[in-house]
Amino acid sequence: MSYLYPYFLFALFLLLIPVIIHLFNFKKYKTVYFSNVQLLKLIRQESKKKSQLKQLLILFSRILAIAALVFAFSRPYIPLSNRTTNEARQVVVLFVDNTFSMKAEGEKGQLLEQAKLKAIEIANSYRVGTQFLLQTCDLLNQHQFLLNKEQLIQEVTAINESSRSPKFSELYSRATKLLSTSAKKTEKTLYILSDFQKNNFDMESIQPDSSVYTYLLPFKTSNTNNLLIDSCWFEVPGKKINQHEKLFVRIQNRSDQAYQNIPVRLTINDSLKAISKINISGQEELTIELNYTNKTEGIQLCKIELNDYPIIYDNSYFLSYQVHGKLHALGIYNQQNNGSVYLKALFENDEMIGYDEAPESNVQISQLKNYQCIFLINNQKISSGFKTELASFVEKGGTLVVFPNRMANYDEYNSLFASVGGKLVAFFDTTAMALSEINYSHDLYREVFKKQENEADLPAIKGHVVFTDQMQKPETPLLKFRNGKNALSTYSFGDGSIYSFAFPLEKINFNFISHVVFVPTVYNMVLQSGAHQKYAYSTEADEPILLANTLHLNELKIINLQTNDEFLSSVRTIASGKQQLLLDEVPRDAGHFLVKDDYQPILSVSFNYPRKESVAEFYTNDELLRFTQADKFKQTQLIESTDAAFSETLQDLNNGKQLWKYFIAIALFFLFCEMAIIRFWK
Repeated sequence: MSYLYPYFLFALFLLLIPVIIHLFNFKKYKTVYFSNVQLLKLIRQESKKKSQLKQLLILFSRILAIAALVFAFSRPYIPLSNRTTNEARQVVVLFVDNTFSMKAEGEKGQLLEQAKLKAIEIANSYRVGTQFLLQTCDLLNQHQFLLNKEQLIQEVTAINESSRSPKFSELYSRATKLLSTSAKKTEKTLYILSDFQKNNFDMESIQPDSSVYTYLLPFKTSNTNNLLIDSCWFEVPGKKINQHEKLFVRIQNRSDQAYQNIPVRLTINDSLKAISKINISGQEELTIELNYTNKTEGIQLCKIELNDYPIIYDNSYFLSYQVHGKLHALGIYNQQNNGSVYLKALFENDEMIGYDEAPESNVQISQLKNYQCIFLINNQKISSGFKTELASFVEKGGTLVVFPNRMANYDEYNSLFASVGGKLVAFFDTTAMALSEINYSHDLYREVFKKQENEADLPAIKGHVVFTDQMQKPETPLLKFRNGKNALSTYSFGDGSIYSFAFPLEKINFNFISHVVFVPTVYNMVLQSGAHQKYAYSTEADEPILLANTLHLNELKIINLQTNDEFLSSVRTIASGKQQLLLDEVPRDAGHFLVKDDYQPILSVSFNYPRKESVAEFYTNDELLRFTQADKFKQTQLIESTDAAFSETLQDLNNGKQLWKYFIAIALFFLFCEMAIIRFWK
């Protein structure tokens, strides 16, 4: 047994008072005169014995009553845990898990509402003057300050579900850091009210603070069915007008229940574009295909959704992209060996591609940024300044196609290839070599040919360059010679792509130009050119948002299309010369956001909730109990009882089994005994 106020035990010296009073009462006597004392002696002796017994009983009753009162004021208790301190000042941290998984239904209603009620009940179990600290998954700034009981209850009542689910080790570290600013002689207690979902409760990573005693309060959900959209992606990255799109949607069934004829809808700019009905078995995953055509230019806001209850946050997926009306390509040619005429004939009067050409001696470098694809056609000279601009053009998302010229010295070509991480040219081989292989799996040729032939009748090339085997960047072969060397390969540099031919585009190779493989090769290079677009972002990951165009802007307006809320933002230029959109914080809600320069939309950004909350895996009470039994969790205890006697359980856990009530009852009992002896003992 321990005592909250042990100094009150010195009051046991008060027990001397009734003893002294009792001793003085024995010395008092009266003389009674009586004629015949023989009978009186016997009566007096009997009365004296009874009187002494009565006085002793009264004395013992008083002593025991006073002793019981002294013990009651010293607040005795039996410790129910290994807490070693019980300071007068207390700081209590309440962590209320408000992730999406807490929206599930339990036996007594929604888990989040249960947790909020228990948090208020915990607060009410503490005495006036206790300070509180509230923590949630939102990591809000206002939750960094100590609160009194009334302020805490007000904050707890305002808690809503959050799309964020940070690791618990991060939350624990934040809470203990805030507690470290408290006074030294302070009792610190942390309550964790959660469903203890495994994806974010990394108990192994926690380094417990020995000065903080922790209680775990688990809330259990009933088996909840959940059908969700896990992810979406396009077959082809480029987005052009009148382009046929294939959108793939991965759907997961996180329950044992089978679903039949569930519609999956695709809306673009609030117009229904595609719909598909699915049948999915329990614990199954399937991928469906939604088809449509880009009919309009500009920003396209896509939303894929299905109907499922009660977990609804993962029923939708948001995507957005921009469709360009016409792509622009530039051919820079050698006047002595002009192969640009073949490209000009291909792109002339094309509705989707505009083609311009310029001789290598008269290139306006400042205009390169207006093109998505640049062809170097049999160039004789590549100046150092031009090389630098080409490398910057590719790094920012452009596409560069190189047809090398027949030359004796390739130093200028090699300088360009070295700046973008490509293979260097060793020499020009005049030997004719036939093409033998097409990479049908690459985006350039996928679905171009109805029949994929390994022994296709491909043209022969009369002379080609030989590249060194030294490779700076991994490249993908697209066309191969019979000797296994690459006739056409591609590799990336920055955000752009480079297509490197091993032969010139000239009349001597007209059999290649007139072959069926030429048109889709060159045409798709332009169609797939331009900066790659980011279709979707996560509300949890702080990914950089880059502007597609190089704009000279200082301040932009961002509009939440779900709520029509507007807020200002700005841009900054990063190391690569690109401009990054700056947000004060990542949006907490999924949906579409429109970036405007004055009244002109320039970018769309779509955010989605992370799907890890959809994985319904939780720690059981037995698993949590095993954690608390580990050496480093000696100051941690699991509370399994959340019934009507919860407040009493909290009191006992915090202060031990309180015995002062029993001592008060004992004191009252002996006081009544004393009164009864005095009144009824004659």
